[in-house]
Amino acid sequence: MKRSLLKEIIIIVSVSVFLGFTMNIISPNKIPLIQDYSSRHQIDSASSDKQKPVRQYTKEGFVKPVNVKIQDVKKMFDEGAVFIDGRPPEEFATGHIKGAVNIPYKEFKDKTVEQKLEILKAYDKEKPIVSYCGGTECEISIDNAYEMAKAGYNELKIYLGGYKEWNELGYPTEK
Repeated sequence: MKRSLLKEIIIIVSVSVFLGFTMNIISPNKIPLIQDYSSRHQIDSASSDKQKPVRQYTKEGFVKPVNVKIQDVKKMFDEGAVFIDGRPPEEFATGHIKGAVNIPYKEFKDKTVEQKLEILKAYDKEKPIVSYCGGTECEISIDNAYEMAKAGYNELKIYLGGYKEWNELGYPTEK
């Protein structure tokens, strides 16, 4: 009795899985069985010249900031993008990306939207703003970018390599 029930369950599950895969193969709205998510939110320098990436929105309704690679960060720097360093003023004073603006996350996060807009009013909401901090161990760049996105800024880029990587590569810095 138990053996025949187990056999029936195995047959039903096997047939269901087979039919599911078959339907997925012939369906015009296929669901990929294997997908690479490693670079889903990164701009590829080769494709960024050809077309603008599609904006993704958060469930709260603001444009999701995008992680960018060093090649793209350098290109944006050369093109005059705004760089915002979210580290405390003391760290910023020890060295930062040349021309960067210091908007410390610890202070910025507690501001009202109106206060954030006042701080950011000099920057175009539709032009790239690169948020960075000390480097790979620092999440301030992510947090600051999301705070700015919540205030309505749509072209936020997150540079995870931060000041550490930038400085190690010998790119322009200042104190």
